[in-house]
Amino acid sequence: MSPRTKEQNEEIRKQRSQEILQAAIHVYEEKGYVAAEIGEVAERAGLARGLVYHYFKSKQNLFRELYEYMMDKTQRFTKSHFEQDGSSLELFSQYARMVCKQVLEEPEVSRFYMRVSMDVHYFYTDEPFSPFEWMKSFLQPITHAVEQGIIQKTIRQGNASLMAMQFWGAVSQGMNYLDKLQQDLFAQGALEITMKEQLEILLEQVIESAVAIVKPQ
Repeated sequence: MSPRTKEQNEEIRKQRSQEILQAAIHVYEEKGYVAAEIGEVAERAGLARGLVYHYFKSKQNLFRELYEYMMDKTQRFTKSHFEQDGSSLELFSQYARMVCKQVLEEPEVSRFYMRVSMDVHYFYTDEPFSPFEWMKSFLQPITHAVEQGIIQKTIRQGNASLMAMQFWGAVSQGMNYLDKLQQDLFAQGALEITMKEQLEILLEQVIESAVAIVKPQ
């Protein structure tokens, strides 16, 4: 058997890193940062503990990279979405729907975002870090979409930065409520069809409430 090429080794490295990060999301969602252990991440990924340390030198390094990966992924998705052509109001409605549906389809990912703000200080003990700067950058494409919508007259008049923040606040609070309802229904042993119906109704209410913030009166 011929030795692997440099490109093949790099592809394997990327794949292993992704497997570890995906496993870390599940462990974090279940335990949080303080209680999470590298061994649990390795077990979830189906890898040896030592192999995880080969890619990430410490628990802090692993979860810091996971945080940066997830936040960058969110930022790129948001930027790409709001750079599309079309009605700004429709883009806001589509965005709220896609983000909120993730709560129902990938609850572990949504729970990661919901609780990570409480743990981010553990990831940056050796240097200053401000999540507020990230939020400011994250909101920029949403703010720009509000500004474009005001010009198009598909978004109501107002302070674009404030409306962008209020829109995201409504979406994120709606996500939290959807997740809580989904967990409650599951704990109550509700039938799948009943859960789906109730969650779909609430999903539409969340979208309507979020879009109402930017919709012309």
